Amino acid sequence: MALLLEVIELSRSVSGDSDVFKVLVLCTNECSWEPVIFEMLVKAYVKKGLVREGFSVFRKMVRFGLVPSVVTVNCLLNGLSKFNYVDRCWYLFEEMGKIGVRANCFTFNILTHVLCTGEDVDKVNKFLDEMEEEGFIPDVVTYNTLIDSYCKKRRLKDAIYLFNIMYRRNVLPDLVTYTALMNGYCKDMNMREAHKLFHRMIQEGICPDVTSYNTLICGYCKEGMMQEARTLLRDMIGDGVLPDNFCCWILVKGYEKQDRLLSALNLLVELQRFNVPIPKDIYNYLIVALCKDNRALAAKNLLERMSIDGHETTEKIFNEIIICLCKRDYAEEALTLKADMVYKGLKPSSVTYRAIICCLCRSTRNVEGESLMREMIESCFLPDVEILRALVNGFCAERNVCKAELLLRFFAVEFHIFDSECYNVLLKVLCEDGDIAKLMGFQDSMLKLGISPNATTFRHVIDALSRKMGSHSNNECKACVV
Repeated sequence: MALLLEVIELSRSVSGDSDVFKVLVLCTNECSWEPVIFEMLVKAYVKKGLVREGFSVFRKMVRFGLVPSVVTVNCLLNGLSKFNYVDRCWYLFEEMGKIGVRANCFTFNILTHVLCTGEDVDKVNKFLDEMEEEGFIPDVVTYNTLIDSYCKKRRLKDAIYLFNIMYRRNVLPDLVTYTALMNGYCKDMNMREAHKLFHRMIQEGICPDVTSYNTLICGYCKEGMMQEARTLLRDMIGDGVLPDNFCCWILVKGYEKQDRLLSALNLLVELQRFNVPIPKDIYNYLIVALCKDNRALAAKNLLERMSIDGHETTEKIFNEIIICLCKRDYAEEALTLKADMVYKGLKPSSVTYRAIICCLCRSTRNVEGESLMREMIESCFLPDVEILRALVNGFCAERNVCKAELLLRFFAVEFHIFDSECYNVLLKVLCEDGDIAKLMGFQDSMLKLGISPNATTFRHVIDALSRKMGSHSNNECKACVV
């Protein structure tokens, strides 16, 4: 077999894709050989996932007068089934009868599976009759295939009927049977019957595995019955069955669906207490969910727990948490996390820089905000109008007009950002100071930069002139502005 697999690989690497079957036939003239070699060639193709080539070899064998064994045919049939070559499966079954290869239970079980993957499940009954006429009684694999198919197609009554027939025909259900039927009840939103079947399975002496537990837990989570799901989880761990990634996922998503993120966090703590490894993806998923829910500190704490657990997170997750911290004005925490991010070789995004700068300015830490803006530029990110507004508003709030004016000029000259809103904020502060000469000089310099006044600008100037020239009329004030 190893040699045939190597020959197949070599034949596929040469131009024209050499015919291995033909080469083997030619070799029969020069050396002793066994027909089983051609059967092994079929199996080798199937093993490589080249089922069409295996099917082609089978047809050549038949034309050559070689009759393969039922084991070889079943191997090819199973391969065709996995790749959903339904027509070729039935062709192969018909050929078996023509060349005298007698089908066995494995053949019928494979074909039962082929039937079940189609839409017309009713054909199964006819096929089972044919199977019994051939002298084969359906075994537990046959029934499991059918019950699973009926449950997936929401034909629960048919599945229950077959389940009961199994006992009448002395075919004992196994773990797969019970799990498939439990899944059918869960899909039918009948958790009570699903759990009763679970207990019946245990009474029959069948120990549940992680799949059977997951089936019930998933059903409870979909129904919003999180308490029942959590109890079943504890039973599962108590029975020595370790929850897998799927189990953790369905419980976390079940809590999130009910907006119970804190319960999901408590679940992680409980799982860790029982030494159940938490997947990295679940940590990331919950951190993003907490950020969307504006639970910035909870997201940051979960990141720390994730790091203790030995998982490294992504640049995206760091940025998400920092932005969320800034929304809640946790400037110090955001800066600490940014420093940790940079230390690990990760790069803050432009959105992250913007969020921290705006947060610092809201916290009257304008000098730090400006410094971070310059770091942002050094990191090849261009600041935007939102950053300009944050900085200008921040410096104007502390009456640092000179710095605000310098920033307004800097953004206009370096980045061609002309913002009337910032212009008016700064103008308003100048108007409140009452220095008309400085006010008019500022207005002239802004015009030279390309920042045009608007209605708000005129209202501020008129208001300032009115206060300064209290004895003048409004018309005279307007004339001064013009």
